[in-house]
Amino acid sequence: MRGRPLVDATIAAVGRRLGTDLATYAELDLKTLRLPDLAADRPVERAVVQQMHDQLTAHPLFAATVRGSHPYPGPPLQVTDVLPERRWRQHALYREIIAPQGIGLHTVALVVGSPPVMRWYQFNRDREFDSREMDLLERLQPALIALHRQTPKRGGTPLTEREVDVVRGIADGLTVPATARRLGLAPGTVRKHLENVHRKLGTSGPVATVMRAVELGILEVPSLEVPSRPG
Repeated sequence: MRGRPLVDATIAAVGRRLGTDLATYAELDLKTLRLPDLAADRPVERAVVQQMHDQLTAHPLFAATVRGSHPYPGPPLQVTDVLPERRWRQHALYREIIAPQGIGLHTVALVVGSPPVMRWYQFNRDREFDSREMDLLERLQPALIALHRQTPKRGGTPLTEREVDVVRGIADGLTVPATARRLGLAPGTVRKHLENVHRKLGTSGPVATVMRAVELGILEVPSLEVPSRPG
């Protein structure tokens, strides 16, 4: 699945699972600050969504990235992770654009594509996203990164077989100790393998490492499952 069918399926499934009142997808060319693609899971004026995303240079979740001072990808974040709720309520972007449209106060961003064109899903609702929901998004992120990749690069891998096994564990959402248990290794050995992986791939964190491994064709596309809401 690629393109708009993937986007539509993702915002519908994840938005339903999280109980959001608005789920959107957008792409931003960081060189031109143009938005080549936008999608939403409910009827909403494109101009409003465009206006909302046009203010990314002021959005607490994206300002540092758009201004070039903080690289993506990173783990899923909600706006209250970076700005107190009181200050977000007073923010011009929320007061003038988001609140008048009846869009929920709480926003979480799930980035699935790195520069020069950043791609992300954004989910909004009235109540805060809890730790289990954020964990779900973090587990889904590697699969969505893989599915959104444009042109996978095939060929030889700079990683050893054991290093690939370690990266696969991280892509499956395992911690270092859990990866060590899966592979029958000591946690310190797994950390050493990760250091080598970061050096070889030029990455520094789990999300960036998984994305780079997918781009190089080192990892296969992880499975994408969105559990239904209990009850």
